[in-house]
Amino acid sequence: MRGLRTLGALLALSVVLSGAAPGPEPNPSPDPARALTSPDPELAKQAGDLFVARARDRGLALARRGHWTPGEVQTLVALQLVDPERFAAEEGFRRRILDLLPRMLDRKAPAALRGELLRELNQIRGFDFAASDRLAHAWGLIPRQAAGRQVAYNAGDQRAHVVIAGRLAASVYSLPSFFFDLATVDAFLSAVHAAAPDRTLLVLTDEPLLSGLAPRAKQLNVRLLDNFGRHYSPWPRDAFRLIHGRDGGALVVVRPNLQAGREEDENLGPELVRGLPEDLDNAWGKVSWMRAPVPFHNGQIVFTGGTAWVSLHSLETYILEILGLDRVPVESFSTAAGIDRYLAAADQATREMGELYGRSVRFVHPLPRAGSGDLAARVDLMRRIGGGAGYDLDSLVTLVPRQDGRVAALVGDVAAGREILARSSPAELETLRRGFGLEPAGLAAALAEAQRSPRMNSLEEFLDLTARHLAGQGMDVRRLPVLTVPVALLQDRSGLSHSEFLLTWNNVVAETRPDGVHAEGFSYLLPGGDEAARAAFASLGVQLDLFPPLARSIVLNGGYRCASNQLRL
Repeated sequence: MRGLRTLGALLALSVVLSGAAPGPEPNPSPDPARALTSPDPELAKQAGDLFVARARDRGLALARRGHWTPGEVQTLVALQLVDPERFAAEEGFRRRILDLLPRMLDRKAPAALRGELLRELNQIRGFDFAASDRLAHAWGLIPRQAAGRQVAYNAGDQRAHVVIAGRLAASVYSLPSFFFDLATVDAFLSAVHAAAPDRTLLVLTDEPLLSGLAPRAKQLNVRLLDNFGRHYSPWPRDAFRLIHGRDGGALVVVRPNLQAGREEDENLGPELVRGLPEDLDNAWGKVSWMRAPVPFHNGQIVFTGGTAWVSLHSLETYILEILGLDRVPVESFSTAAGIDRYLAAADQATREMGELYGRSVRFVHPLPRAGSGDLAARVDLMRRIGGGAGYDLDSLVTLVPRQDGRVAALVGDVAAGREILARSSPAELETLRRGFGLEPAGLAAALAEAQRSPRMNSLEEFLDLTARHLAGQGMDVRRLPVLTVPVALLQDRSGLSHSEFLLTWNNVVAETRPDGVHAEGFSYLLPGGDEAARAAFASLGVQLDLFPPLARSIVLNGGYRCASNQLRL
C-alpha cells in the first residue's frame, strides 16, 4: 500500500516543479537532478543547495500564510523528493535526498506543517522507518531518535518480570484511524480510565483521531503519541515486550520475526521509544530497546511469577525454523519418529525461550513423550493438541493469583458457550448483532450450528485436555464460555479472508491493586457471557471490568490483551 497512494500524483507534480525555482538561481547543470549524484563533489553540492533552497522557500511561504491544503503539502513533498520515481527506485539517489531532507524545511515551521509533510513522506516507497526516525528528529517532531536508544541484546540486561498480575503503571494502545472512529475510541478509553483513574494511558494514533482526542486527553490521563501515518496494526502486545531492565529502566524487547500483513509492526516498539514524552521517559529511567534473537508471539504465552506457560503451537514458528520447514509436518505425527523429531525441536525452542524470558517454560497440556503410552495413544494425543492450532493461547487460558498464593486457571469451554447461546433471548442476540454488524436473518440458528462445527469440536477436545492437565499441576481450574462467529454472518465482509472470530472472555489483563486482584477485558455484547465471566472471576476473588469493545479488532481475532501492552511496577 505504501507508495501507491501518492507516487503518481508526486510524479506529475515533480515535472511541473522541475523548473519552478522561485527566482533567478545558478543552474549548475542542464539536469540539476542528475547532478545531485555527480562524482564531482562541488557540482553535487551546488545541485543539492539548489533543491534545498527551492523546497525551503516553498515551505516558508506556506508557513507565513499559516494554512495549506493537502494538495499543497503533496506539492511540497514532490519538490523535496526532486524526482519521486528515482527516489523510489534508485538507492543511491534516495540516500542523497535523505541527506538533504532535514534542510528542506525550517524546523521553526509550524508543527502541523512538519507533521503533515512527514505523514505524506511515510507513505512513499523507500522512505523506511530509519529515514522517518532521522527526519522526525531533525524537524523536531519527536523527543529522541529510536536509533539512539537501541542496545545490543543481552539476556542479563532483563530484570525478571514482577509477579503475575503486578500493578500496572501504564497501558499502551495502538488505535489507528483507519481501524477505529472517534466515538468508539472515546467510549473505550473513558471506560478504561473509569476503572483505573490513576493509570497512564499511552495511545499511538494518527489524524483525525489525534485532533479528536486532544480535548479529552488530560481528563482521561491519556498521552497521545503521533504515529505519523505509519501503518501499524491495533495489536501492540504481539510485537514487543515492555519490561524493566536490570538497571530498573523500562526496556522494550522487539521480536525478530515478521508477521505477514503486519510487517510494519516491527517498528511499533521503537515508535513508542522515540515518541514517549520526556517526563515519562525520565520517570521510566530512559527507556531503551533491543531486538530479541528468538522468535516470539506474546499472545501465545501466559505468565506466572516464575514460569512462562505455552502450548506446542506457541513454539510453532521457531520449531519450523529449527526443522527447516515451512509448515507443520502433520503427516509425520502418525509415526513415533515423526513425533519425536517434532518434540526434540520443541525442547530446543523451549530452552531458548526460557533464556529469552528468564524463567522456566512449561506446557499447558501433556506431551506425547516416548514411554507415555503406545503409539496409538501418542498419535491421539497429538491429534487432540492439534485442536488448539490457529488460536492465540491467551484467548483460551488465563492465569490469576489467588489470595492463598496459589495460581488459578480459567480455561475456555466450548460447551459453556453453547449453553450461553441457547439461553440468550432475542433481545440479547440483537445486542450482539448490532455491536458486530451481523446479518439479522437466521442469526440464532446460524450461530448455534457454528458451535458444533468440526473445528469447534476439536477446540473443545484441546480445551478439556488443557483444563485437566492444569488441574493436575495443582491449579484451581474454572471454565469460561467461548463462542465462534462465522465471518460469513457479517454484513460487511470487505477485506476479510479468515473464516471465523472468537468471543472469548479469557483474553484479559490482570493486576493486583491494594484492594485485591482486578482483571480487565472487552465486553462481547452477549449479556449471558459477560455475566458468566464476571461470576467465574469473582469465584476466585477477582473483579472483572469489561469495557466497550473495539469491535473491528475482535472481528480480526484481536482480544483485549492483543490490543494492549503494559508496563508493570
